[in-house]
Amino acid sequence: MESLGKCEAILAASQLIRRLALESERPLRLLELGCGEGQVLGTLADAHAGVIDLRRSVGVDYNPQALARCRHDYPRLRWVEGDFTDARLLAGLGQFDLELLVNSLHEVFSAVYSPELGEVDTPAAKLQVEQTLRVTLNCLAPGGYLLLFDGVEPPGDPRQELQVHFLSAQVRLEFEQFARGYRPYHVAYHEASRPGWVELSRRDFTRYITKSIFLGKPLWQTERLESYQYFTEGEFRETLARLGLDLEKLEVLTVNGDKWRSRVEVEPSEAEFPQEHILILARK
Repeated sequence: MESLGKCEAILAASQLIRRLALESERPLRLLELGCGEGQVLGTLADAHAGVIDLRRSVGVDYNPQALARCRHDYPRLRWVEGDFTDARLLAGLGQFDLELLVNSLHEVFSAVYSPELGEVDTPAAKLQVEQTLRVTLNCLAPGGYLLLFDGVEPPGDPRQELQVHFLSAQVRLEFEQFARGYRPYHVAYHEASRPGWVELSRRDFTRYITKSIFLGKPLWQTERLESYQYFTEGEFRETLARLGLDLEKLEVLTVNGDKWRSRVEVEPSEAEFPQEHILILARK
């Protein structure tokens, strides 16, 4: 979980739970949408069992195998199989004090794939993300909190050409595997004038950095289908404002920067390594 940044989401949620527990006269109800194998919600429930209503805290995911793991590892919680973009499913869950969306909304974005374009239909996909977020907020009780952790588009022109130098032949091979297998967008690159360097856009470099940690692993077969980035920081702020949420915390961060500095170098040097994660805490 640390390499994916989920520890940042768990820590922020834990701090919030401790604060809310001091203000509430009843146990807190938690909802995680796109819960996967339940590590986030389960870890929080284990750590704060005395202040969380375990019977009324819920994790939702469409994957029955993942939910089987949830039920085995965290049997005191309720696990629901279904699509969290389905308003009818959400309407039957009740209301919650904290809603967790941890690495979930980028899957909603990536699902709006256009065979005609051969890539994600970006405007339609962004609209789908906002509509999904709007529907999920119906699950929040008045005064409840949304904690969102996901990918973020870095600042700057996504079309800006960067030059990237691979510091070993193996790293270059992994990049080529990424470029061949990544589906949400066409990854275009060409050889630079200097041996061992290639030129590619800031957008494609960001996706390479965030996705190639899965190369050679079973997860690559699903991760190659999803763009981790979809909104810029500004777009996140604008979306939350349109939805009537009060933003309490917004932080962007790079999780694996040290790793990448040992594998590639990039020019212009001010491009550095993109802040690929965003952590948001907002109140309804």
